[in-house]
Amino acid sequence: METTDQSDMRNRDRTYHLVDALYTVTNDETEYARLEDQAAGLAEMMDNRLIHAPLQQPPLQLIDVGCGSGTVTRHLASRYPTARVYGIDLSPVPTNIGHNPPNVEFLVGDVRQMLKKDARFAPGSTDFIFSRMLTLGMADWPGYVRDMASLLRPGGWVEMQEYPLDWFLHGSYCSAEWEWLQALHGGAREKGRDLRSGINMQVYMEQAGLVDISVKEYRVPMGTWLVGERPETKRIGEHAAREYGVLFCQVVSKMLQGLGYTKEKIEELQMMTLKDLAAQEGKEMRFYVTIGRKP
Repeated sequence: METTDQSDMRNRDRTYHLVDALYTVTNDETEYARLEDQAAGLAEMMDNRLIHAPLQQPPLQLIDVGCGSGTVTRHLASRYPTARVYGIDLSPVPTNIGHNPPNVEFLVGDVRQMLKKDARFAPGSTDFIFSRMLTLGMADWPGYVRDMASLLRPGGWVEMQEYPLDWFLHGSYCSAEWEWLQALHGGAREKGRDLRSGINMQVYMEQAGLVDISVKEYRVPMGTWLVGERPETKRIGEHAAREYGVLFCQVVSKMLQGLGYTKEKIEELQMMTLKDLAAQEGKEMRFYVTIGRKP
């Protein structure tokens, strides 16, 4: 049964990004707190190996695209104190989260638009580009990856971390019959988005001319059932079971706007979302980290 807290969070007014953007997730205090918890859970899941790209030389310029609360940006700036580190997002990064190292700068806007007018992001200007979970807001993955490849210096790396929006139960694909998810995938296709970008990223990087591409897959349980085998999944599993039903209720509402769904049907799909994304033994997502180098 749906709890009062879930119902309130699903239905109450939320705020969204300040620029004309495709992103379907909110930008309010509640979402920034969720992002911080999610980042901590992902870090534990990956044994605190936030960056997978093998940066051999101290980088001069790094970019965190879609930086959200700025957690990864600050980490990069602290890890590479002599580098210029830019965090770019559609909304201002909150000022009450974390300490900004002196070599970090946060910018508001669409990175692909910035490439056209900001000399700091000229072709060949950047050593490392990081992005995570842009799936819900990216309408042109091949173009985005090409643009990021053009930003890189020869030898520079790009790293993209994404969830494909599919779920598995005891190792078998289980979400093909979930009505809300099929509606979400259909709405995404109508709006030019790829909700399986995580598993398609290798192809996008190959098309962009990147080399030395590698992919690492992580398992993200819905709940804590995997902890006995993989204790590092405890926090992200708790987060997924607690937050993703509510999160995708918001996404369903936003993604299906203007596609002919009635308010009543959207609410019905939201109830299905909460049910299907509840914690369950054996239920999981997959999280993909894909890296590529500019030759």
